[in-house]
Formats: sequence, structure tokens, C-alpha cells
Amino acid sequence: MPSRDLSGARLVALALALFGLAAAPAAAAADGATRGAVAHAGAGALSFPVGLAQFYAALQQLERHQALRPLRILQIGDSHTAGDYFSGRLRERLQARFGASGRGWLPSGIPFKSYRPELVSVTETGWRHLGPGDAGQQPMGTDVTIAQSDAAGAHMTLTSTEPAGFNRFALEVLAQPNSGALTVRIDQRAPIAVATEAPILRLKRVEVDTPNGARTVEISTRDRDAVALLGWAIERRRPGIIYENHGTIGATINLIGKMNGSAVAFELADRRPALIVVAFGTNEGFDDSLDLRGYGASFADAVAGLRQRAPEASILIVGPPDGERLDKACAAAASEIAGPPGCAAEGSATCGWHPPPNLAAVRRIQKQIAGERGWAFWDWSQAMGGLCSMDRLVHLDPPLGAGDHVHMTRAGYAAAADRLFGDLMGEYERWKQSHLVRR
Repeated sequence: MPSRDLSGARLVALALALFGLAAAPAAAAADGATRGAVAHAGAGALSFPVGLAQFYAALQQLERHQALRPLRILQIGDSHTAGDYFSGRLRERLQARFGASGRGWLPSGIPFKSYRPELVSVTETGWRHLGPGDAGQQPMGTDVTIAQSDAAGAHMTLTSTEPAGFNRFALEVLAQPNSGALTVRIDQRAPIAVATEAPILRLKRVEVDTPNGARTVEISTRDRDAVALLGWAIERRRPGIIYENHGTIGATINLIGKMNGSAVAFELADRRPALIVVAFGTNEGFDDSLDLRGYGASFADAVAGLRQRAPEASILIVGPPDGERLDKACAAAASEIAGPPGCAAEGSATCGWHPPPNLAAVRRIQKQIAGERGWAFWDWSQAMGGLCSMDRLVHLDPPLGAGDHVHMTRAGYAAAADRLFGDLMGEYERWKQSHLVRR
């Protein structure tokens, strides 16, 4: 996914121009102007904010220094989530305002080649990663992947790149018959032995409290018997924001159905998220054979299942961003991935980029269901500028859209996240005012 670094003022100017906001009056005041302008634009892209009441109440507790534990947000979705550019920027903005409590839960090891999570670095040797198609009967949680050791001495490390480090480590393992043993070592302290064998298959959580400022966790297998890991976490036991991203490349809403219900309940009961962000739709929208009527029912049931297992959480549906594809004839003639400039509605006679027809339909169905179920909905495409806005982002210098016309550059994801952050905070301020009036 291509990216180019931008100066703060330049990024703000592009974000303002391309995400529906008025330009800042001066570069020196650009960030403050962005926040103010975005807050007033919140009613456009963010619908049904009443669905965020529980989340806003938890934020207010945090802001008033009345919270006793971290406020956790889970984002579950496709490649837009897996990349951690969009979620990483939201994490940065929320933690800057409300305090930071660490990175939270991640999939164990390196689940895919381009895996580059923010705030941590990860290494591994001797592990393979199982997806829904090759995990057999082993239950999968919110990351829908399992790290399985290949041999004795399989090794992985998780290092915090935050100056504050962490003081809590947690590991989720599959305890089962004939499972191996492992050791956990934090910095240069004595290793801790962890047994993963059990008479029947079950999930097991291992927690280790450490002194403040811990940096690195090392996990090693002790014998040849395989060990299966679902996830690990580093965080700080203090009030603040934890924003987790759980994304799978190529995923649709059907991914939630591949999660084991008991495993998800086990995870969510411990994490107790205040907000679950559900961000699917791009892959469904590019599927011309999608059964739209069936999609609506599947989407509603999948999200409702998450909500049932996390009753304290608000739900925010993030609709898919704008995206386009080349006509096959145009694609064959294109000399580079960006293809010919220009974008028009599907069915246009022009040779160029067109939005797939089901993408808008998927977005419309998600918004309708969100309104019916009392969930908030954020229209990413509208925030970008609507139809063909991805094409405009691609042809900027530097670009905010990637050449595939589906993803964004790092700067593009940051601009989108800034817009969502502004919309959320604008509604939060309105919620606080209405809450004071009622009291």
C-alpha cells in the first residue's frame, strides 16, 4: 500500500479540501481549525449518534477522572482495518485527548506478510498461521486466526514502542490434549512456564503483571508438541483509551460467522468494550453476484451477535469508502495500476474507473439496518466527497488514494480518521450539553 509522509499543515489542508471541510485560515492554526470545522460537519457523515450514548457516558467518566479502568474500543473489519493506518490514527487522536492505556490485544505473531501494527514491533520464527479453512475444530476469536508452533524452540516477541511501555501482559491459548508447553519472559526477568495441555479443548488466558515500563515479551515453546495461540496483549493498568484493530484482508461480514461464539464471548467478557466499530462492505460491494436481500439479514444478525456478547458497548457501523474498478477492456490496455484518469458512473461508455453498483447498495443497507437497530452509522464515502472521490484522491500529488482505487495511502487513511474523530467529538460535545440540560 503506497504512502508518502506529509507535513502537518499540508495534510490538514488536503484533509479539509477532500473530506468536505472548509480550508483552515492559517497553517499555524490548522489543526484547531480542522477540529472545529469537522465538528460542525458531523451531522452529515455521522448518522444516528444516539446509538453512541453508552460510549459517550464512558468517555465522560474518563474525562472527569472517574473511570477505574481503561476504556476499550474494538474495530473489526476487512483490509481497511487490518492495515492499522485508519485505526492507528483514531487511536492516536483519542489517546491524545483522553489518555493512553497501551496497545491492547493483537493476533499472536505475524498473521500476514504486510502486518505492521502501530505502537509495537513483532518478530517470530517457527510458527504457522491458521485461518478458518485450515484450523479444523479449533475455536477462533475476534482475530479469526491461530498461531501454531511448528517445532520445539518456536519463538515470538512483542515489543512496545511507546515510551511508557506496559505493566500488564496477557496471552490467550488453546488448552487441549497433547498440547505442548511454553515459556513467557518479560525483559530480562526469569522465564515463566505455561502449560497448555488439558483433558478437553478449552480457552485459557494467562496474565502477568509487571513493573511499570516493561518493554518486550518473549514466548518460546519448550518441546515438540504443538502450541496454539489466539492472541496477546500489552497494556497499562490505568484509565485511558485502548483502541484495538482486528482486521482480515479480503473479509466480508461473513467473517463474524466464522468466529466461535464461545471464544468471542470469552474474549469480550474480559475486555468489556465501550464501543465496537464494525467496518465491512468493500469486498461485498465489489461482488456483482451478491444477494443484497440476504446480505441485509446476514449483516444485521452478525452485528447483533457481537452486541449481545458485549451489552455495555455502543455499536458504530463504518460504511465502506468510495472505490472504483477499471472496465476489463480498459484494464487490459492500462500501462500502470493507476490506469487512465477519470471516473464515471457504472455503465458509462467512457473507458475508465467506475464504482461497482453493489457498493452503494451495501452502504445503503448498512445504514438502514443501523437506524433500525439503534446503531450509529458513519458514511465514509460521503466524508470523502461521494461518487468518484477515490479517483480524485488517487490523482493528487502526493496521493491520498492508492493506485488500486480501493485502499488509501497512509496519509489518506489519516485524513479519513481525522474526519471521523471530528464527527465523533462534535456529537460528544452535543451529547454532553444535552445531558447537562436533562440533569
